[in-house]
Amino acid sequence: MHKQNYQDLLALVQTPTQYLGNEINAVKKDPQQVKMTFALVFPDLYEIGTSHFGLQILYSILNSHANIAAERFFTPAPDMEAYLGEKNIPCLSMESQKELKSFDIIGISLLYELNFTNILTLLSLSQIPFYADQREDIFPLIIGGGPCAFNPEPLADFFDAFVIGDGEETAVQISHQVIEFKKQGDGKKKTLLRLLSKIDGVYVPSFFEPEYDEYGIQTLTPVFEDYKKVKRAFLPDLTRDSFPTSPIIPFAKPVHDRLRLEIARGCSRGCRFCQAGMIYRPVRERSLKDLIKITRTSLKTTGYSDISLLSLSTGDYSNLTQLIEQLLNLGQGHCNAISLPSIRAEKLTPQLMNIIKKVRKTGFTIAPEAGSQRLRDMINKNLTEDSIAATVENALNLGWKNIKLYFMMGLPFETPEDIDAICTLSKRLASAYAKGKKILNVSVASFIPKAHTPFQRCAQISLDETREKLQYLKNNLRHPKVNLKWQSPEMSMIEGVWARGDRKLSKLLTAAFENGCRLDGWTDKFNFSLWQKAFEQTGIDPLFYTTRERKNEEVLPWDHIDSGVLPDFFKKEFQKAKDRSLTPDCRENDCTGCGVCDFKAIKPVLHDIKTDTGKTDQMARIIMKSLPDDAFKKFEITFSKLGPARFFGHLELGTIVQRAVTRAGLNAKYSQGFNPLMRLSFDNALPVGMESEEETLFLYLEKDLSPELIEKQLNKELPQGIHITGCKPYNKFIKKRAQASRYRIGFKDVCIEPEKIDRFLNLSEFMIEDLSKKGKVRKTDLRKSVETISFIDDHTIEMVLKKYNERNVRPTEILTKYFRLEQDVITSARIKKRKQG
Repeated sequence: MHKQNYQDLLALVQTPTQYLGNEINAVKKDPQQVKMTFALVFPDLYEIGTSHFGLQILYSILNSHANIAAERFFTPAPDMEAYLGEKNIPCLSMESQKELKSFDIIGISLLYELNFTNILTLLSLSQIPFYADQREDIFPLIIGGGPCAFNPEPLADFFDAFVIGDGEETAVQISHQVIEFKKQGDGKKKTLLRLLSKIDGVYVPSFFEPEYDEYGIQTLTPVFEDYKKVKRAFLPDLTRDSFPTSPIIPFAKPVHDRLRLEIARGCSRGCRFCQAGMIYRPVRERSLKDLIKITRTSLKTTGYSDISLLSLSTGDYSNLTQLIEQLLNLGQGHCNAISLPSIRAEKLTPQLMNIIKKVRKTGFTIAPEAGSQRLRDMINKNLTEDSIAATVENALNLGWKNIKLYFMMGLPFETPEDIDAICTLSKRLASAYAKGKKILNVSVASFIPKAHTPFQRCAQISLDETREKLQYLKNNLRHPKVNLKWQSPEMSMIEGVWARGDRKLSKLLTAAFENGCRLDGWTDKFNFSLWQKAFEQTGIDPLFYTTRERKNEEVLPWDHIDSGVLPDFFKKEFQKAKDRSLTPDCRENDCTGCGVCDFKAIKPVLHDIKTDTGKTDQMARIIMKSLPDDAFKKFEITFSKLGPARFFGHLELGTIVQRAVTRAGLNAKYSQGFNPLMRLSFDNALPVGMESEEETLFLYLEKDLSPELIEKQLNKELPQGIHITGCKPYNKFIKKRAQASRYRIGFKDVCIEPEKIDRFLNLSEFMIEDLSKKGKVRKTDLRKSVETISFIDDHTIEMVLKKYNERNVRPTEILTKYFRLEQDVITSARIKKRKQG
């Protein structure tokens, strides 16, 4: 019942394809045929969550086990949330439309503090109690993981357990333990949690009891003598086994719509403000050989043409030049873009610069973090002004049009001169290098102290001080070639509260959710007044968590979480910051003594720089052979677009077909130029929501391919609802005779009487006015565009339409303008364009 009602909602919401769940490479198992079900929850919108690489890794690893079914959930957009609540429909999984509360494990990604209210959105819609001690049943177990889990205390009351560190092996170990417990456990939740606590990286918050002193400082008392600290889980090496070579190809508009290639994990540069640089140590590189094999497979299974290199410091990858060269060879001109987020000037060798010139550019970010050299040294940024200038100059000369400079305000030891230095440096760079249409985008955000960093005890600047500094930048950073952008100071304050919070904040989250806080990480959704109300309701002072400096003797809420980095290392680094003393990168210098490595199981994994890539060249042979223009011919292909495929927009459909062609191994013709596009066109663009029994597209393919092979190969690669019905060589001498289009329209309720149809057909004309795409007023006689309308039954009519003044009139126009049907009635109707003849 829920499934059908859920499907009915898709016609009513924006971007319905984000809820379809039938993407290419999605894994669908029968939940009744597996021993455990695992819900992978990303508490943000589909377009963000489906772009997250960590989710894809866990999805691939868990589903590689025959006895485990992993399915995905994302936060519904506000319109869908409202409909789900109104219709009393719970959150359903993407793959099988199974209820969230029916899963054995609910694994929630914790990437960003401003996503926390979204967790409660999903639990509330699913009628799952928020607090762990209110959930009496063993299942579902709710487990969190990700960078925010390194201070799990603000969410501890809601979760049964957390995974601290790398999740690839831990998630599987947890799953196997749950399977075993379901088979022969004693049926007690505490027993299962005790078993899970034995797994490296698993933190069970109920096994630590909080107490608060007179100042409100939290301390935790372990329940068990052998469980006083939780050591982070480490993945010693990045192998092909842990890489998703057939990632899901998202519908809609994901923020990263390209093949994501994690080339390394961890960073050893040692920026003192950076949590990721501390908690993901040591650096572990994937081998060049593995990356080429992974890419070769992944391009075939996805049909992507763009690649993004993922790493905390992409430019530090040992074999970056050879990697990019090999990736370009794989695509042979159709690997359109390789995303290089940032490369330091000293890493830009002449050979690498030469290769980069061949690549279509995406974004390029340089993060000086601070405007002055004094402050950059104190935060251990290891960047000089000359190096920054050289990087900007090189990037613009290599073809990037827009450069993003990222700065923080409110860093420890900051002075007014440091804020002014942001203006001076940005304007100097813009004047020197931003010529013609080139632009510098300067982005500024508040420094937020994070757990497990040398600055974890520092104060965050107040909201008033943040606003004051931001206003100074707005007034003084004015330059025709500089765009200044900033994060909301109010959002930064809320993030700061959660970043170093404790268990007292659970009531704050509940209050904020009940007040209506949703999707707080989105500027247009964030409502600071609702958070202010929650602080007042709960009596929680946000300044206790933000502007208060923590003394050395104060117990921190996350002290029982062992990230691997020694507390003494943080203290030494903080002192070195005071002394303006730099700590070198350990990958190129001696060990800095952070404590992460035991140099046995846990150690840096760096690969020798390849100078002879002959073997790799052979392995990276091209996926598609390059052919001359006369090797192709134009094919006319007909297809149906039914069921869930009716929600694909025209541009989305074009992308789906292009990638299907690539996955099918069909060699298509591309346009010339720096950004080659597949020679593909459609006869007609259907509106979103309309089905069709027959549409036509035109595609240039190798002339020797048989139409039967083209049809067969494409049908293997197209998503549910799109089916190739015919293929033939295009004949330009056969002109298509203009034919009327027949539509069958089915309504949920009775809404059109036969008499009203007759009255319309008896009209001599029915003129309407609207605006064309060019903004000009145009007049259309709807009566002359209608050949006939037939009443089939109380819920169904057929409409035959013809072109009017070269304009295709749609059935929705007739239903709206003449029959005066409400928009939701039209939206929920099933309109199907029938096959010609």
